[in-house]
Amino acid sequence: MQHLDVRQSGNGVLITSSPAEIDGVAACWPLRLRNDDDGQGLNEVAAAFAAGRGHVFGVTEGPSYRTVLAFLPDHPEEGVGTLARVRTPEDPEGDVVFERSAERPMGLWAEAGENLRRIVPLLSPDAPPADEEDCQLCPGCYRPVYESSTSHTLIGAGPMPVIGLCRLCAEGSTLRSLRQADVPVDPQQRAVLETVAAALV
Repeated sequence: MQHLDVRQSGNGVLITSSPAEIDGVAACWPLRLRNDDDGQGLNEVAAAFAAGRGHVFGVTEGPSYRTVLAFLPDHPEEGVGTLARVRTPEDPEGDVVFERSAERPMGLWAEAGENLRRIVPLLSPDAPPADEEDCQLCPGCYRPVYESSTSHTLIGAGPMPVIGLCRLCAEGSTLRSLRQADVPVDPQQRAVLETVAAALV
């Protein structure tokens, strides 16, 4: 299961892709975008996501390379968009390296763009810097769960507690939706969801 979580974070936004690929390994990617130009840059990102249009932003220069954030629609296949942090060398014959990437259906990116559009007008230049929140993944569906999330702690039937469930898994909505859609679920995830469902009966 793939998720994009978009939320306000101080005077900026936090976009969390779970799972994503970081240096070739599946992991959670929390991307903080600061509001340094009265929302103009964030609005451009939101518009690109919503319209499914390619966009390059967040350029940083290194000694012999530069790193950019890029939104690539229909990459690597049609109907799939990729958000990536890409390192490009000064030498045009050098290798381009995808340091981090998150591939999602274009519909999820469009939804993320609309969420960004709603958040940007709420940002204030007087907002304090964002607190660094620890993120864990919901053991039932891999949604990112932050301390500020509507999340739960539930003691399961087994010897270990199930901690940090997202709201939808804690109330049983995730399992019901997957059953209705007849979607195959990883056995470990299914065990967590069924433990929760049993506890709710």
